Amino acid sequence: MLKTIEDNLNKRKSTWLDQLSLKQSTPKANLPKAAVLIAITDEESPEIIYTLRSNKVSSHQGEVSFPGGMQEDSDKDLTMTALRESEEEIGLPRECVNILGSLDTMVSRFNISVTPFVGIIPPDVELNSSSEEIQACFNVPLSFLLEDKRYRNDEVNRNGQTFYMPAYKYSSYIIWGLTAMITVNFLNRALDARIDMSLPSKIEGEEG
Repeated sequence: MLKTIEDNLNKRKSTWLDQLSLKQSTPKANLPKAAVLIAITDEESPEIIYTLRSNKVSSHQGEVSFPGGMQEDSDKDLTMTALRESEEEIGLPRECVNILGSLDTMVSRFNISVTPFVGIIPPDVELNSSSEEIQACFNVPLSFLLEDKRYRNDEVNRNGQTFYMPAYKYSSYIIWGLTAMITVNFLNRALDARIDMSLPSKIEGEEG
């Protein structure tokens, strides 16, 4: 699966299924820039690392997110931003991350240009959530995400288009908003999941 991810990140281009009108293939000029890391464990059944942000941060309090943050002047590029922030937030040593590539940049609701990077990490690397920014750090199996079992559909209107962003519930955590959009973009780009957001999908547990 990891080889497929690497090959597809290098070969596949985005489609309307990936992001619809949220697509922004390069960091948008004149906007503050940030980067996040989609860290995938190198094992037979890979998992993605997510974090739960604490209530002490200035934005996205109590929300599920990828490790990452704002670009600083000392960062030579956005890849370095993703690696530095991941090390600061969850104790992920940057030398343990094998960056495979990036996804399309998106603009958050706070008007920040966010670029996601995909990296492979050892399955036994020790992580922590002792920073003031992070309340918890948890893994979600890729197999679970590929099932597209939705906790809810969030209707979003953008540039005259309406689409339905999935929210996924894993354990007590809800993956939604920009984090869910980045997740779906990754699944479609890297694993050809073909998750369609043009129509609301069935909610897990609903009949019919």
